[in-house]
Formats: sequence, C-alpha cells, structure tokens
Amino acid sequence: MKKTLALFFAFLGSLSALSCKKNEEASEVKAGKFVIVGTKTDNADISQAKANAENALQLHPDLAAMVGLYGYNPPACLEAVKDADARAGNVLGKVKIFGFDGLETTLNGVKAGHIEGTVVQQPFEFGYQSMKTLKALSEGKEVASKDGIIAIPVKIITKDTAASYQTEVNSMLAAAKSAPAAGGGQVFAFISNNQSSFWEEARAGCYKAQAELGITVDFQMPDKQDAAEQNRIIESLLVKGQCKGMALSVISPESQGGLLKQVADKMPLVTHDSDAPKSARKVYLGTDNYEAGVELGKFMRQRMPEGGKIMLFVGSVDAMNASERRRGLIDALSAP
Repeated sequence: MKKTLALFFAFLGSLSALSCKKNEEASEVKAGKFVIVGTKTDNADISQAKANAENALQLHPDLAAMVGLYGYNPPACLEAVKDADARAGNVLGKVKIFGFDGLETTLNGVKAGHIEGTVVQQPFEFGYQSMKTLKALSEGKEVASKDGIIAIPVKIITKDTAASYQTEVNSMLAAAKSAPAAGGGQVFAFISNNQSSFWEEARAGCYKAQAELGITVDFQMPDKQDAAEQNRIIESLLVKGQCKGMALSVISPESQGGLLKQVADKMPLVTHDSDAPKSARKVYLGTDNYEAGVELGKFMRQRMPEGGKIMLFVGSVDAMNASERRRGLIDALSAP
C-alpha cells in the first residue's frame, strides 16, 4: 500500500512538473517595451525547431522578433521567415532574428543582414579547459575558480564582425577533423548535450589538450537532447571503468542528480555549458548563461528601441543554460 501511494504521489509530482513546464512555455511575459508571447521548445529536433518558428509566424502576424536561445534555433527561424516571405512577402527584415552561437548558417545570416546578431560562446575553450581541469583534479591539484565557476566570456557578433569571426571558427573546425593520436595516458570523457555542430569547436579544444597533455579524450554526443540518452553514455563509461574524469553538459540537473553523484563518487566531475550546481561537481566551466542573456537583452534594446512582441525558441526549459539565458534576457529587457 505504501509503495502504491508513493508511486501515486510521484505520478502527481511529474504531472505538476509537466504542467509548470507547459505554463512556462506558453505564458506571456511583459518585459519593458517587449512582450514575450511564449517560449517554444523542440528537444533539439531541427525539424521541430523550424515548425515552431512557422507556427509562431502564423499565430502572431504582428510578431516583431524571434530569439533563438540554442545554436540551431536562429537558422531554423531564418528558414521559416524566408519561406513565409516567399509566400506572402513583407516578412524578411520585418521580423528581426536574434540568437546564440556561431553556426555557419547563422553567421551567413548575420553577414547578409537577415539576422541582427548572435551571442557567441567559446566552445573551443569548453573542451580545452575542461580537459586541463580534469587532469589537474585527477592529480590532486587545486584549480582556481570563483565560487566554483570558471567563466568564459561571450561576445556579440554583428554584420561588421561576422566575416572575421567566421574565419576563426573555420580554422577551429578544420583542426577538429584531423584528430591527433590519443596520448595513451589517462582517459577523460567530454559529453555534450546534443548533436549540434556547435560542439565540433569543443572537440577541437579537447584534441588540443590531448596532444599537449598526453591524455586520451573520449568525446561523445547523445543522439538527441534527452536526459535518458545522455544517461546511457554516462552509465556505459562507468561500467567500462577506464574513465578518470568527466566533463558534462547537464541536460536535466534535477532528474540526473543521482547519476551525477555516482560519477562524482568515482572521479572528478566538471560541468560545462549547462551546470548542475547542486551536484558534487568540482567546478562549472563555461558561459555565465544569465549574463549572456543579459547581454543579448541589451543588444535587442539597441536594435529595437520601440520594443514589440517576441517569441523565444530553445531545446528545453529544463536545462539550466536555457533557463538562465531566458531569465537574463527578460531582466535586461525589463530594466528601466
């Protein structure tokens, strides 16, 4: 009976969490001169990301801007806008697009003036610094951080800076395609949260660390942005028993808490890109996602001084990087 009641209350809890998530996705938020009409999620499904953008244009003919909080979202928004413009005209340029990350399609859109700008992180450093940090921790060395965080700054790329930045990114991606031989030393894992090409820069950073430090990097990406998919990778690494440290972009901090503890009990755990501060991770390494959201909000206010209706797009509102970017953006748009 007790077990049945426990399962029943757990079911009610899951329904409550799902309801909260749906409310967050659908809720309208007033932020200064802006009105966020909703937050659409896609679980890193590119076709769904475009479908969400198409749906937003149909439901909100007075939409002023689309904001992609994950790297693949701005290109998906641009495709939807171009398609709508081809059908009816007066959409391309009227609906402004803002985003995150420096995918080639995004940078091309920025250069063409179809995307206002994008907040770029430094995923190369996610990979490189994560491996250096794990090796140091495995050797019992102290790692300098501020309150358990090693912040890697972001910058906003506009039409004026897109070409030079794209050249820099292409050189990193070229380096990732020619992986150096494994160092034969300790094995450290780097696990992303999805299959986005964003992570190829991180792969290049991992391989640079591999060559310099004489380590072996086990670089893995889940098939989709799903905690269960990521958990399978983590569990497989634990079973193999070769890994001496793990760098992880956490998909769902709450639901993965127990597994993260298992990892931290066996080896140094660092998080990157998306944090799990309540876990036993040694350090978070990457973007201050709240501040990144603030920077995007400030930029939007410059480009849209009159404000307007906007729709947000992201893989999942569960991931901490997504929720913090969203919160920072809203705070910046709401500022006096």
